[in-house]
Amino acid sequence: MKTTFVVADDHPLVLEGVKGVLREIEQGADILQATSYPDLLQVLSQDIDFSLVIADLNMPGMAGLDGIRAVQSKRPEVPIVIISATESRKAINKTLQCGVAGYMFKSFSQSEMRHALEQVLQGETFVPEANNEMFSSDEFSEEPTRDFGAAALNQLPMGVVIVDRSAQVVFMNNNASDLFAQNDGVDVGPTGIFRTAKVAETKNLHALIGDAAVDLGDGDQREGGAMTVSRPSYRRSFSLLVVPLPDEDVSRDHGNVAVFINDPERHNEPPTNVLARLYGLTEAEARLLQALIVGKKLETFAAEVGVSMNTVRSHLKQVFRKTGTNRQPELVSLVMNSSAYLASNPVWVEEDAYDD
Repeated sequence: MKTTFVVADDHPLVLEGVKGVLREIEQGADILQATSYPDLLQVLSQDIDFSLVIADLNMPGMAGLDGIRAVQSKRPEVPIVIISATESRKAINKTLQCGVAGYMFKSFSQSEMRHALEQVLQGETFVPEANNEMFSSDEFSEEPTRDFGAAALNQLPMGVVIVDRSAQVVFMNNNASDLFAQNDGVDVGPTGIFRTAKVAETKNLHALIGDAAVDLGDGDQREGGAMTVSRPSYRRSFSLLVVPLPDEDVSRDHGNVAVFINDPERHNEPPTNVLARLYGLTEAEARLLQALIVGKKLETFAAEVGVSMNTVRSHLKQVFRKTGTNRQPELVSLVMNSSAYLASNPVWVEEDAYDD
Protein backbone atom coordinates (compact mmCIF):
# COMPACT_ATOMS: atom_id res chain seq x y z
CA MET A 1 0.00 0.00 0.00
CA LYS A 2 1.36 3.40 -1.01
CA THR A 3 2.18 5.81 1.81
CA THR A 4 0.28 9.12 1.76
CA PHE A 5 1.26 12.16 3.81
CA VAL A 6 -0.59 15.48 4.21
CA VAL A 7 1.29 18.71 4.88
CA ALA A 8 -0.69 21.84 5.79
CA ASP A 9 0.88 25.27 6.19
CA ASP A 10 0.11 28.72 4.80
CA HIS A 11 3.81 29.52 4.27
CA PRO A 12 5.16 28.13 0.95
CA LEU A 13 8.73 27.77 2.23
CA VAL A 14 7.61 25.68 5.19
CA LEU A 15 5.44 23.52 2.92
CA GLU A 16 8.31 22.79 0.57
CA GLY A 17 10.75 22.18 3.42
CA VAL A 18 8.53 19.60 5.12
CA LYS A 19 7.73 17.91 1.80
CA GLY A 20 11.45 17.63 1.07
CA VAL A 21 12.09 15.89 4.40
CA LEU A 22 9.19 13.47 3.79
CA ARG A 23 10.61 12.56 0.37
CA GLU A 24 13.91 11.73 2.07
CA ILE A 25 12.12 9.51 4.59
CA GLU A 26 9.96 7.67 2.05
CA GLN A 27 10.74 7.95 -1.62
CA GLY A 28 7.70 7.55 -3.86
CA ALA A 29 5.20 8.52 -1.17
CA ASP A 30 2.21 10.63 -2.16
CA ILE A 31 2.31 14.04 -0.46
CA LEU A 32 -0.87 16.12 -0.48
CA GLN A 33 -0.87 19.70 0.73
CA ALA A 34 -3.23 22.35 2.11
CA THR A 35 -2.83 26.02 2.98
CA SER A 36 -5.79 26.47 5.35
CA TYR A 37 -7.79 24.36 7.75
CA PRO A 38 -10.81 24.18 5.39
CA ASP A 39 -8.44 22.98 2.65
CA LEU A 40 -6.99 20.40 5.02
CA LEU A 41 -10.40 19.10 6.07
CA GLN A 42 -11.39 18.81 2.42
CA VAL A 43 -8.23 16.78 1.66
CA LEU A 44 -8.95 14.52 4.63
CA SER A 45 -12.48 13.89 3.32
CA GLN A 46 -11.00 11.76 0.54
CA ASP A 47 -11.17 7.98 0.84
CA ILE A 48 -7.44 7.55 1.39
CA ASP A 49 -5.49 5.77 4.12
CA PHE A 50 -3.33 8.65 5.34
CA SER A 51 -0.15 7.78 7.22
CA LEU A 52 0.46 11.17 8.84
CA VAL A 53 -0.82 14.76 8.95
CA ILE A 54 1.66 17.58 9.57
CA ALA A 55 -0.14 20.86 10.23
CA ASP A 56 0.65 24.40 11.27
CA LEU A 57 -0.85 25.34 14.61
CA ASN A 58 -2.40 28.52 13.19
CA MET A 59 -3.70 28.72 9.63
CA PRO A 60 -6.56 30.57 7.91
CA GLY A 61 -9.89 29.23 9.14
CA MET A 62 -8.88 28.17 12.64
CA ALA A 63 -6.27 28.83 15.29
CA GLY A 64 -4.78 27.13 18.30
CA LEU A 65 -6.38 23.90 19.44
CA ASP A 66 -9.57 24.33 17.38
CA GLY A 67 -7.83 23.18 14.21
CA ILE A 68 -6.37 20.12 15.90
CA ARG A 69 -9.78 19.09 17.19
CA ALA A 70 -11.37 19.58 13.76
CA VAL A 71 -8.76 17.31 12.15
CA GLN A 72 -9.16 14.69 14.87
CA SER A 73 -12.93 14.79 14.45
CA LYS A 74 -12.60 14.29 10.69
CA ARG A 75 -9.97 11.52 10.78
CA PRO A 76 -9.39 10.31 14.37
CA GLU A 77 -7.26 7.36 13.22
CA VAL A 78 -4.57 9.51 11.54
CA PRO A 79 -1.66 10.73 13.73
CA ILE A 80 -1.02 14.50 13.72
CA VAL A 81 2.26 16.33 14.09
CA ILE A 82 2.07 20.05 14.79
CA ILE A 83 4.66 22.40 13.32
CA SER A 84 4.77 25.86 14.85
CA ALA A 85 6.90 28.94 15.38
CA THR A 86 5.75 28.89 19.02
CA GLU A 87 8.44 27.24 21.17
CA SER A 88 6.92 27.53 24.63
CA ARG A 89 6.36 24.67 27.05
CA LYS A 90 2.78 25.86 27.47
CA ALA A 91 2.01 25.46 23.77
CA ILE A 92 3.65 22.03 23.61
CA ASN A 93 1.81 20.72 26.67
CA LYS A 94 -1.59 21.95 25.49
CA THR A 95 -1.25 20.36 22.05
CA LEU A 96 0.03 17.09 23.52
CA GLN A 97 -2.96 17.03 25.84
CA CYS A 98 -5.12 17.03 22.69
CA GLY A 99 -3.48 13.77 21.65
CA VAL A 100 -1.13 14.88 18.88
CA ALA A 101 1.74 12.55 17.98
CA GLY A 102 4.40 15.22 17.98
CA TYR A 103 5.31 18.89 18.02
CA MET A 104 8.00 20.41 15.79
CA PHE A 105 9.45 23.92 15.73
CA LYS A 106 9.67 25.79 12.45
CA SER A 107 13.23 26.63 13.46
CA PHE A 108 14.21 22.95 13.19
CA SER A 109 16.93 21.99 10.75
CA GLN A 110 16.12 19.32 8.15
CA SER A 111 17.94 16.69 10.19
CA GLU A 112 16.01 17.62 13.35
CA MET A 113 12.73 17.50 11.46
CA ARG A 114 13.60 14.14 9.93
CA HIS A 115 14.46 12.72 13.35
CA ALA A 116 11.12 13.92 14.76
CA LEU A 117 9.04 12.52 11.89
CA GLU A 118 10.82 9.17 11.85
CA GLN A 119 10.15 8.83 15.58
CA VAL A 120 6.43 9.50 15.03
CA LEU A 121 6.23 7.09 12.08
CA GLN A 122 7.68 4.39 14.36
CA GLY A 123 4.70 4.88 16.66
CA GLU A 124 6.35 7.10 19.27
CA THR A 125 5.54 10.63 20.42
CA PHE A 126 8.04 13.35 19.66
CA VAL A 127 8.40 16.07 22.31
CA PRO A 128 11.00 18.80 21.70
CA GLU A 129 12.91 20.64 24.38
CA ALA A 130 11.11 23.93 24.95
CA ASN A 131 12.56 27.31 25.74
CA ASN A 132 10.44 28.45 28.68
CA GLU A 133 11.38 32.07 28.01
CA MET A 134 9.66 31.99 24.61
CA PHE A 135 5.90 32.31 24.67
CA SER A 136 3.24 32.63 22.03
CA SER A 137 1.93 36.14 21.48
CA ASP A 138 -1.67 35.42 22.35
CA GLU A 139 -2.91 32.12 20.89
CA PHE A 140 -3.07 30.38 24.28
CA SER A 141 -3.50 33.38 26.58
CA GLU A 142 -7.31 33.21 26.54
CA GLU A 143 -7.69 29.49 26.01
CA PRO A 144 -10.49 28.86 28.55
CA THR A 145 -12.70 31.56 27.06
CA ARG A 146 -12.10 30.46 23.48
CA ASP A 147 -12.59 26.79 24.32
CA PHE A 148 -15.94 27.44 25.96
CA GLY A 149 -17.05 29.65 23.08
CA ALA A 150 -15.98 27.12 20.44
CA ALA A 151 -17.65 24.28 22.32
CA ALA A 152 -20.91 26.24 22.46
CA LEU A 153 -20.79 27.16 18.75
CA ASN A 154 -20.11 23.55 17.84
CA GLN A 155 -23.44 22.59 19.41
CA LEU A 156 -25.39 24.78 17.00
CA PRO A 157 -27.13 22.83 14.22
CA MET A 158 -25.99 25.25 11.50
CA GLY A 159 -22.63 26.40 10.21
CA VAL A 160 -21.10 29.41 11.98
CA VAL A 161 -18.17 31.31 10.46
CA ILE A 162 -16.48 34.31 12.10
CA VAL A 163 -14.75 36.64 9.65
CA ASP A 164 -13.07 40.04 9.71
CA ARG A 165 -14.07 42.93 7.47
CA SER A 166 -12.05 41.53 4.54
CA ALA A 167 -13.94 38.19 4.79
CA GLN A 168 -10.85 36.48 6.22
CA VAL A 169 -12.02 33.48 8.24
CA VAL A 170 -10.89 33.62 11.87
CA PHE A 171 -13.07 30.76 13.20
CA MET A 172 -15.57 28.19 12.01
CA ASN A 173 -17.57 25.60 13.92
CA ASN A 174 -17.66 21.91 13.04
CA ASN A 175 -20.81 22.19 10.92
CA ALA A 176 -19.25 24.97 8.86
CA SER A 177 -16.12 22.82 8.36
CA ASP A 178 -18.30 20.01 7.04
CA LEU A 179 -20.08 22.35 4.63
CA PHE A 180 -16.82 23.78 3.31
CA ALA A 181 -15.41 20.28 2.84
CA GLN A 182 -18.29 19.49 0.45
CA ASN A 183 -17.08 22.27 -1.88
CA ASP A 184 -20.67 22.79 -3.00
CA GLY A 185 -21.32 26.53 -3.08
CA VAL A 186 -19.37 27.83 -0.08
CA ASP A 187 -15.62 27.67 0.19
CA VAL A 188 -12.51 29.14 1.78
CA GLY A 189 -9.77 30.06 -0.67
CA PRO A 190 -6.05 29.40 -0.22
CA THR A 191 -5.65 32.74 1.57
CA GLY A 192 -8.50 32.01 3.99
CA ILE A 193 -11.12 34.26 2.36
CA PHE A 194 -14.76 33.17 2.65
CA ARG A 195 -16.18 32.90 -0.87
CA THR A 196 -18.93 31.26 -2.93
CA ALA A 197 -18.95 29.37 -6.21
CA LYS A 198 -20.24 32.38 -8.16
CA VAL A 199 -18.38 35.68 -8.49
CA ALA A 200 -21.56 37.78 -8.20
CA GLU A 201 -22.64 36.00 -5.02
CA THR A 202 -19.16 36.37 -3.54
CA LYS A 203 -19.26 40.13 -4.22
CA ASN A 204 -22.65 40.34 -2.52
CA LEU A 205 -21.41 38.34 0.48
CA HIS A 206 -18.30 40.49 0.85
CA ALA A 207 -20.41 43.65 0.62
CA LEU A 208 -22.68 42.41 3.42
CA ILE A 209 -19.66 41.51 5.54
CA GLY A 210 -18.08 44.91 4.90
CA ASP A 211 -21.27 46.74 5.87
CA ALA A 212 -21.60 44.64 9.03
CA ALA A 213 -17.97 45.21 10.03
CA VAL A 214 -17.68 48.98 9.62
CA ASP A 215 -18.80 51.32 12.39
CA LEU A 216 -21.26 53.85 10.99
CA GLY A 217 -20.51 56.40 13.70
CA ASP A 218 -22.91 58.65 15.65
CA GLY A 219 -23.99 55.67 17.73
CA ASP A 220 -25.58 53.90 14.75
CA GLN A 221 -25.52 50.13 14.85
CA ARG A 222 -23.62 48.13 12.26
CA GLU A 223 -25.90 46.44 9.78
CA GLY A 224 -26.00 42.82 8.73
CA GLY A 225 -27.97 41.16 5.99
CA ALA A 226 -29.15 37.91 4.44
CA MET A 227 -28.70 36.18 1.10
CA THR A 228 -28.98 32.82 -0.63
CA VAL A 229 -26.06 30.98 -2.20
CA SER A 230 -26.58 28.61 -5.11
CA ARG A 231 -24.89 25.23 -5.31
CA PRO A 232 -23.14 23.54 -8.26
CA SER A 233 -24.86 20.28 -7.26
CA TYR A 234 -28.26 21.97 -7.87
CA ARG A 235 -29.38 21.11 -4.37
CA ARG A 236 -31.46 23.74 -2.61
CA SER A 237 -29.56 26.95 -1.99
CA PHE A 238 -27.83 27.78 1.27
CA SER A 239 -29.30 30.65 3.24
CA LEU A 240 -26.76 32.95 4.87
CA LEU A 241 -27.34 35.41 7.69
CA VAL A 242 -24.62 38.03 8.23
CA VAL A 243 -24.56 39.47 11.76
CA PRO A 244 -22.20 42.11 13.21
CA LEU A 245 -20.42 41.14 16.42
CA PRO A 246 -19.77 43.65 19.22
CA ASP A 247 -16.22 44.95 19.47
CA GLU A 248 -14.95 45.72 22.96
CA ASP A 249 -12.17 47.92 21.58
CA VAL A 250 -13.92 51.28 21.18
CA SER A 251 -10.87 52.73 19.41
CA ARG A 252 -11.49 50.53 16.37
CA ASP A 253 -13.86 51.54 13.60
CA HIS A 254 -14.61 47.96 12.60
CA GLY A 255 -15.35 44.61 14.18
CA ASN A 256 -15.72 40.95 13.34
CA VAL A 257 -18.78 39.46 11.70
CA ALA A 258 -20.63 36.16 12.15
CA VAL A 259 -22.07 34.37 9.13
CA PHE A 260 -24.67 31.69 9.88
CA ILE A 261 -25.09 29.07 7.13
CA ASN A 262 -28.25 26.98 6.91
CA ASP A 263 -28.39 23.95 4.63
CA PRO A 264 -32.04 23.10 3.81
CA GLU A 265 -30.96 19.67 2.61
CA ARG A 266 -29.85 18.66 6.08
CA HIS A 267 -32.38 17.78 8.76
CA ASN A 268 -31.51 17.78 12.42
CA GLU A 269 -32.61 14.86 14.52
CA PRO A 270 -32.71 15.39 18.30
CA PRO A 271 -32.05 12.20 20.31
CA THR A 272 -35.17 10.42 21.50
CA ASN A 273 -34.07 10.50 25.15
CA VAL A 274 -33.86 14.32 25.02
CA LEU A 275 -37.33 14.58 23.45
CA ALA A 276 -38.77 12.16 26.00
CA ARG A 277 -37.40 14.09 28.98
CA LEU A 278 -38.27 17.51 27.59
CA TYR A 279 -41.92 16.74 26.81
CA GLY A 280 -42.67 13.74 29.07
CA LEU A 281 -43.03 11.33 26.15
CA THR A 282 -42.83 7.56 26.11
CA GLU A 283 -40.07 5.99 24.05
CA ALA A 284 -42.51 5.17 21.23
CA GLU A 285 -43.89 8.72 21.22
CA ALA A 286 -40.38 10.18 21.18
CA ARG A 287 -39.40 8.00 18.20
CA LEU A 288 -42.48 9.25 16.34
CA LEU A 289 -41.66 12.87 17.11
CA GLN A 290 -38.07 12.34 15.98
CA ALA A 291 -39.33 10.95 12.66
CA LEU A 292 -41.69 13.89 12.12
CA ILE A 293 -38.89 16.38 12.71
CA VAL A 294 -36.91 15.01 9.76
CA GLY A 295 -40.03 15.07 7.57
CA LYS A 296 -41.08 11.42 7.47
CA LYS A 297 -44.70 10.65 6.68
CA LEU A 298 -46.81 8.73 9.15
CA GLU A 299 -47.19 5.81 6.74
CA THR A 300 -43.43 5.58 6.25
CA PHE A 301 -42.79 5.61 9.99
CA ALA A 302 -45.47 2.95 10.61
CA ALA A 303 -43.88 0.65 8.03
CA GLU A 304 -40.37 1.19 9.43
CA VAL A 305 -41.28 0.34 13.03
CA GLY A 306 -43.83 -2.34 12.10
CA VAL A 307 -46.97 -0.92 13.76
CA SER A 308 -50.43 -0.08 12.47
CA MET A 309 -51.56 3.37 11.41
CA ASN A 310 -54.09 3.35 14.25
CA THR A 311 -51.21 2.94 16.74
CA VAL A 312 -49.23 5.74 15.10
CA ARG A 313 -52.23 8.09 15.15
CA SER A 314 -52.82 7.26 18.81
CA HIS A 315 -49.21 8.10 19.65
CA LEU A 316 -49.48 11.32 17.64
CA LYS A 317 -52.52 12.42 19.64
CA GLN A 318 -50.54 11.92 22.85
CA VAL A 319 -47.62 13.88 21.45
CA PHE A 320 -49.94 16.74 20.52
CA ARG A 321 -51.48 16.70 24.00
CA LYS A 322 -48.16 16.63 25.87
CA THR A 323 -46.59 19.36 23.75
CA GLY A 324 -49.66 21.61 23.64
CA THR A 325 -49.80 21.59 19.84
CA ASN A 326 -52.47 20.66 17.30
CA ARG A 327 -50.78 20.22 13.92
CA GLN A 328 -47.56 18.67 12.72
CA PRO A 329 -45.96 21.89 11.37
CA GLU A 330 -46.66 23.55 14.72
CA LEU A 331 -45.15 20.56 16.53
CA VAL A 332 -41.99 20.58 14.41
CA SER A 333 -41.62 24.34 14.85
CA LEU A 334 -41.89 23.94 18.63
CA VAL A 335 -39.05 21.40 18.74
CA MET A 336 -36.83 23.32 16.31
CA ASN A 337 -37.04 26.36 18.57
CA SER A 338 -36.39 24.39 21.75
CA SER A 339 -33.24 23.32 23.56
CA ALA A 340 -33.69 19.83 22.07
CA TYR A 341 -32.54 21.22 18.75
CA LEU A 342 -29.08 21.94 20.21
CA ALA A 343 -28.59 18.21 20.79
CA SER A 344 -29.48 17.41 17.18
CA ASN A 345 -27.48 15.20 14.87
CA PRO A 346 -27.59 16.18 11.18
CA VAL A 347 -29.15 13.55 8.91
CA TRP A 348 -30.07 13.33 5.25
CA VAL A 349 -33.57 12.22 4.31
CA GLU A 350 -35.40 11.98 1.01
CA GLU A 351 -38.86 12.80 2.27
CA ASP A 352 -39.51 16.16 3.85
CA ALA A 353 -43.19 16.81 3.31
CA TYR A 354 -45.35 16.95 6.40
CA ASP A 355 -48.38 14.71 6.52
CA ASP A 356 -51.47 16.43 7.85
